[in-house]
Amino acid sequence: MQNQSENAVLQDPAASIGCILVNYRSPRDMLESCLVSLFNEIGIPASGETLSPASEIALRVILVDNASGDGVAESLLSAFPQLHIVNMPDNAGFAAAVNRGLDEITEPQVLLLNTDAVLTPGALASMAAALTAASPEVAGVAPKMMSSSHDGIIDAVGTVMPPDGAPFNRGIGQCDLGQYDRSENVAGVCFGAALLRRALFEPAAVGRLYEGYFLYFEDSDWCMRAVSQGYKFLTAPEAVVLHMHSGITRHESLDFKYRLIELNTLKIVTRTFASPWRVLHIVMARKVRLLARTFIRRRFIRANLSTIFTYAVSLPGLLAERRQLKAGRRNSDRKVFAMARGEHAWFDTVAYRPDRCLESLIDTYERLLEHKKDPARGKVLALLYRLRSDAAAGRRPALDDAARQLISGEPTCVRELLAGVTG
Repeated sequence: MQNQSENAVLQDPAASIGCILVNYRSPRDMLESCLVSLFNEIGIPASGETLSPASEIALRVILVDNASGDGVAESLLSAFPQLHIVNMPDNAGFAAAVNRGLDEITEPQVLLLNTDAVLTPGALASMAAALTAASPEVAGVAPKMMSSSHDGIIDAVGTVMPPDGAPFNRGIGQCDLGQYDRSENVAGVCFGAALLRRALFEPAAVGRLYEGYFLYFEDSDWCMRAVSQGYKFLTAPEAVVLHMHSGITRHESLDFKYRLIELNTLKIVTRTFASPWRVLHIVMARKVRLLARTFIRRRFIRANLSTIFTYAVSLPGLLAERRQLKAGRRNSDRKVFAMARGEHAWFDTVAYRPDRCLESLIDTYERLLEHKKDPARGKVLALLYRLRSDAAAGRRPALDDAARQLISGEPTCVRELLAGVTG
């Protein structure tokens, strides 16, 4: 561990926050942008920059480096002397690194932030205000995470856990028209940017992150455990965070990511789902799918077989952990699954871009009009329904002059998505 100077704090802060950044070979400019956005939130600029107005927040930033070995984090200490670096002996994965960072945190609120994320001005204060004002059963708050690669596209406003056990970011791939701009209960929060209560990471509460995941779904596992114990999560959409989806891992091989996602889906269902019959159904269905991909489609052969073998070896431990978690359960999974109704993922996780499809736009406008009557946007939704009917009838969706005029005032992301559908 490499101790640096203590972080400067403000007098009589309204919120005291410890931030954990997990770093593994983040590009220098990416890591620097993340740190600048953090320290600017409390009025501490990087060297040579203009001081921004200070907020009533005390912030301590812990960077846990997963044996990057490139010296990038240390090279930024001259610009960010408040930074506290913890060096892991090897790359133990995201969950283990967060748990190590928690050892350094005594503040009542914990900000988990990816190095590929940037806070917009006021985002930290908005999250802190929302969590401070919330009732004690609120475990944490989710900001509105916007794609930094695609203008106007949502990356996450909380997370969703559907009954099939494959979690995803709520709102991902949708154009942001304000459809998620109300504070709402959600199934969970994305640990790419989330503010949580430190006390809940103690063994007597929800506990630490499960280190059986090297990468992916650590957040969904923790949130499932929290909700099962009676806690809940809220969104704080006025807090905006820019995020490059999989900014660090997108250059890893597809086999690597595919294997982790398939294996971790089996693990999270086995560990956290209450109904043993649902667990058995999901596990068997996913195993059949893995075998079909192996012997019929001949895709991801090594990853599929490795997933099945590793899960089988892990099963005794998973069942033991399942029994331990059952003792603290107060809520059924139905509460979590109910929050998944009407939510879909509209994002290509291979190409890292929003899906260009009518259904994504229909979801966007339907959700918007549920909460806000807007005749003009009602006409846009009617147009989208017509285009969908054309496609279902085998006719190529096309925009006439009246339709083009109708959508001319809509955000660029809407027009771009429609252009991808109609040509």
